[in-house]
Amino acid sequence: MIYAIIGGIVVLVILICVIMVLVYKNRYNFLYIKVKEADNNLDILLQKKEEILLKIVPILEDAKIKDIPEVIKLKSKRIDHHELYQELMDMTTDILKIIDDYEDKLDFDKLDNLIDKLNENENDLRAALKYYNDNGEEIIYLSHKFPTNLIKIFSHYQDIETYKLKKRETFEILKH
Repeated sequence: MIYAIIGGIVVLVILICVIMVLVYKNRYNFLYIKVKEADNNLDILLQKKEEILLKIVPILEDAKIKDIPEVIKLKSKRIDHHELYQELMDMTTDILKIIDDYEDKLDFDKLDNLIDKLNENENDLRAALKYYNDNGEEIIYLSHKFPTNLIKIFSHYQDIETYKLKKRETFEILKH
């Protein structure tokens, strides 16, 4: 009788452990799916940002403005999303500063729509980055907590690098 009780307890403990492993493994899988979805959205949004910047540059060139940052196809540089995000943010800041400085020389009939699209893209990008970072931080949290850290090790889950979000400087052109 005592062996049956001990055996039942052992089976119950093993069953609880298996259920815990499955629950945490599913949680990891779900978080990785969410991060992958956010990564795909970021890819699209960064591509749109690059296209908008490529449309703004000729307008600046038509106004004979010098020192325009060279917006090239960054995708061809084979950089990851983190570097692409940083490069595009720096270029956006530089271009908006130029627009602010040379406001009197520019044709705002062409530029207003692009600046609106750039701001809309910026808002969408911030939302996608927040979604990515929130889920990435949860993965990081789980990977440093017992027993989920063991599940991460045995399941060979990858580490997630979150984005460092920068506040964009507000330019006069954006205050309209």
